Amino acid sequence: MSTMDSNENMAEVSSVLRCGSSQAIEPSNTDSSKTNKRKRSEIWNHYCEVQNQKDKAKCNYCRFIFSADPKNGTSHLHKHTNICKAKKFHDKKQKILIGTVTSKDGVPLNELVPYSFDQERSREDLARMVILQEMPFTTVEHPAFQMFIRNLRPEFHIVSRTTLSSDCFKTYEKEKRRLEDLFKTNCGRISLTSDMWTSNQTLGYMCLTAHYITNDWKLKKHIINFKLVPSPHTGLVISDAIANCILSWNIEKRLGSITLDNLSANTVVATELQKQFRKDLLLDGKFFHVRCCAHILNLIVKDGLKVVEGAIHRIREAVKYIKSSQGRLELFMGIVKQFKMNGKKRICIDVPTRWNSTYLMLNDAIEFKDVFMRLVARDPNFDNAPTEEDWSQGIIICNFLKAFHLITEVFSQTKNPTANLYFYEIWRINMLLIEESRSQNAVVMMMALKMQEKFDKYWKECSHILAVGVVLDPRHKMNLIIYCFQTIHGNGDRASFEINKVREVLQTFYDNYAILYGTNVSLVQVDERVSTSQGGRHENRFMHGYKEFIHGVQVTQPSKSELETYLEEKVHPLEDQNFDILQYWKFNESKYPILSRMVRDILAIPVSTVASESAFSTAGRVLDDFRSSLSPNTVEVLICAQDWLRDSLPHLADIPPPHTKYKVEDYETVVDINTDD
Repeated sequence: MSTMDSNENMAEVSSVLRCGSSQAIEPSNTDSSKTNKRKRSEIWNHYCEVQNQKDKAKCNYCRFIFSADPKNGTSHLHKHTNICKAKKFHDKKQKILIGTVTSKDGVPLNELVPYSFDQERSREDLARMVILQEMPFTTVEHPAFQMFIRNLRPEFHIVSRTTLSSDCFKTYEKEKRRLEDLFKTNCGRISLTSDMWTSNQTLGYMCLTAHYITNDWKLKKHIINFKLVPSPHTGLVISDAIANCILSWNIEKRLGSITLDNLSANTVVATELQKQFRKDLLLDGKFFHVRCCAHILNLIVKDGLKVVEGAIHRIREAVKYIKSSQGRLELFMGIVKQFKMNGKKRICIDVPTRWNSTYLMLNDAIEFKDVFMRLVARDPNFDNAPTEEDWSQGIIICNFLKAFHLITEVFSQTKNPTANLYFYEIWRINMLLIEESRSQNAVVMMMALKMQEKFDKYWKECSHILAVGVVLDPRHKMNLIIYCFQTIHGNGDRASFEINKVREVLQTFYDNYAILYGTNVSLVQVDERVSTSQGGRHENRFMHGYKEFIHGVQVTQPSKSELETYLEEKVHPLEDQNFDILQYWKFNESKYPILSRMVRDILAIPVSTVASESAFSTAGRVLDDFRSSLSPNTVEVLICAQDWLRDSLPHLADIPPPHTKYKVEDYETVVDINTDD
């Protein structure tokens, strides 16, 4: 590149930076005869005047500003027009072939396609990026971002933060309409989970998540509302907030169940919702309320941990000690290197109210037991270190809690149904507690006995709707129900009572679905087989009597129901490691049209509310600084839109949310997104 060209390019960049605003500057309305005379040259088809600067001209494509003084001529404008990259992109007649583009759904397409720049599409992509990456609206006003965009795509008109917030709202509305259409036509009943979140300003937000199975048997979940709830957060206040959300989405006639943490206020929530929507719920909402299994398990294990509070406290304090000072941490890591251990692994500090974080802390700390023991000799201030007995108890506790940790992970998964797994996992917990309550180790025995008391309080009576879930798993059917109850209660009356109760609930559910969706399927199928085998008019006349005979046989000898047929068939092999329950029912939907509807609704029930937490943080239901700094309406728009976009853009489904933390001051000037309450 020549020196002159280089200087010209630098001048162009400088002129853009001097311009300051990313918004297009409208040309002057001055229409003097002198101006018209000056613009006789064809070059003025590619430039416009700059308002209040008659001696300046702006390129229509890249928006660079040049001198337009008549004394200097137009040769520099001709030269720029010939090399302007933005003009080449803008020219509709010269579409560029590029090798990797994205579809409107955001999916990369590795193919050669004609491409032309689209300002509206780019604005939509910018809004998506800001939502997905949790970026502040002020990003578009940062000089570095503006310079990057101008060099990357000069003809893109960078929008203001106000326009960007409006574009994010439009994205929210677009995705909401997509979900509304899906709820109307492409899914079974919708099960809900709800929990409360707190901002760093102590504001309470209600997160409402919808869980459902689509017509093509895909399990989905979406955060449909994230509303600020006024204090006090009583059961009545929360139930009103949830009811308003249900009505705003028009899903009251599709309600299946609601899973809530095991709190007294939530019992009021479920009762009030059941009263309000009783006529739309199955069986008048008798099985509408499901208690969060992960929350109950948390209460059970916390009771057991009280037995060994001393040992856990000392190990926790040891972890805090090394993490409270950079010098201590460096000394600790130096000892780690001496032992040739993995220095990349870090020990977390637990959240005492969450037993699983305590388990993870103990599990990590035990790996560094020898390092902690050596630190006692190296650091004279480390005078309250865990004793050998504390570490021994920690190891015993970890081994005991490992099974509960794995069960919690089963309850909290979101990609596969959990309703069919509940019964077996609860039975495992019960059997484990019974076994460990007879342990020779006094610590384990005391923990197990304490936990068994809490278990009996919450799970002495099983959730029959979730027991039905395991029957609808073709690997088990009624077999697991019978085996588990007989293992616990023997072969006596108690086991028979529990087994028959599950059968009764199962039959009641099926009968309800048969009334709602049933037809004389067997007769229809026979009629179709007979009619399709006919060869003409005469054969149809001769076969009329035979068809009446078949109908009479079916009336006098009623065929078995779909439920009876399903239960009598062989179970699917347990050894099948690749078994997918949703694919099984998708394949057998035509065989069991009524039963499959029931399966779709029951398998959509989540046994835990923990799933919604994965969208935010692992440290508890607390909003980070990024979200806490925004207005309530904006918080809901950004949180919901991010969740929906991750579903509508398939290649993002497995990428975790960024959880990027910006400074609060970055958001003090954010323009509120106004939505109707």
